[in-house]
Amino acid sequence: IFWGEKRLVIAGFLGLTLLAGVARFKTSFPYDDPNFVGALYGQKIEFEGVIVREPDVRPDKVNLTVRADNFRGNVLLNAGRYPEYQYGDRLKIAGLIEEPFESDEFSYKDYLSRFDTYGLIRYPKVEKIAAGQGNLVVGALLAVKHRFQEVLSKSLPEPHNALVLGIILGVKRSFSDEFREALIIAGVSHIVVVSGYNISVITRNILRTRSFWGRNAAFALAVGAVLAFVILTGAEASVIRAAIMGLALVIAMNVGRIYQARNILILAAALMIAQNPRILAFDVGFQLSFAATLGLIYAAPIFEKWLQKMPNVLWFRTNLASTLAALLFTLPLLIYYFDRISLVAIPANVLILWAVPFIMFFGFIAGSLGIVYLPLAKIAGSVAWVFLEYAIRVVEFFAQVPLGATAARVNTPMIIVYYLLLISGIWIYRNKKKFYYEFDYIAQKI
Repeated sequence: IFWGEKRLVIAGFLGLTLLAGVARFKTSFPYDDPNFVGALYGQKIEFEGVIVREPDVRPDKVNLTVRADNFRGNVLLNAGRYPEYQYGDRLKIAGLIEEPFESDEFSYKDYLSRFDTYGLIRYPKVEKIAAGQGNLVVGALLAVKHRFQEVLSKSLPEPHNALVLGIILGVKRSFSDEFREALIIAGVSHIVVVSGYNISVITRNILRTRSFWGRNAAFALAVGAVLAFVILTGAEASVIRAAIMGLALVIAMNVGRIYQARNILILAAALMIAQNPRILAFDVGFQLSFAATLGLIYAAPIFEKWLQKMPNVLWFRTNLASTLAALLFTLPLLIYYFDRISLVAIPANVLILWAVPFIMFFGFIAGSLGIVYLPLAKIAGSVAWVFLEYAIRVVEFFAQVPLGATAARVNTPMIIVYYLLLISGIWIYRNKKKFYYEFDYIAQKI
């Protein structure tokens, strides 16, 4: 009776949580605000505002996200490359404001809503009024980031420079269309998406210096480094999720508590969704990052056990288990959003992942030394080039394999059934003794 009552309480709590989540999602949109920018769609307007995100520089234009002074909802400007604008610049803008488009295949409006952006102005008249109107810490960190990128661009050729910036900072804008497509076909585009791996490298190496700095100093340095890294990489959902989990690990180690990855993952997701519920529905990166991390928590240990007789030279067994686990949990989402699946993703990942730590290390050393003295960057950059060249050759090889990627489609019901079967299978495997005992008991009664 007690267990039945407990289950009823849990079901009621989950139901109330679901209702609260739906209400939070509905109220997160500013459509009912009397000052909502949507009231201005189709009008030529003039206003002042501040650039609140790092400019998104493209080959033929730059996208500027501006927070206006006199209405609710950010505005995205499609502007020319020159003159150049920076985060924190105050602008005077005049142009025709549009509603971001929506279609059956893609909603640009929903995509931009993740950043609280609801208006679009194409090539407006822009006048810079002042600079340094944003957060001073963010502005300083972005200035360091730009200098870091400049150093690497002078130390490494393309596409090596683009790849190292993608791996370290998640910067993908300088990729050629051909190389970006090759990454997708080979199934390794995730290596240029900043995630928990990058955060773990930062925290692990800083905490190793505890004997030198002292525990409290190393703790403070690790927290500061993670927060700075989040800002440098644009505070994408996958980075924030990884940062919360990484900081929780640092705190647990500092206070001597046990770290439960599953609980921290749920906490991270709950905090992020509560702050911005739109990411749950419209942020593909958040969905893939959450699913892949679940795979690493629940499926990777199973694959490690099955593959324990394999050698682990250059982390072969570990990388194979991680790749299989992440792919198992993200496969339906990858097919749903990209309408295809890479058939060479497993061997490509196993051959590339071992080189990523070396690319990160020597790329970071090259960029950091180059800020002080550029010739030093070229020395460290030459070592990074070796690993980058290897990774590029692997990507290009698998991208040219016939039928390396094939078209595929799934719908929402198929995704639900897939995850129900996956969760059930893992639960049965982890509780197989109990499951077999109960199954045998029922069979005997029948």
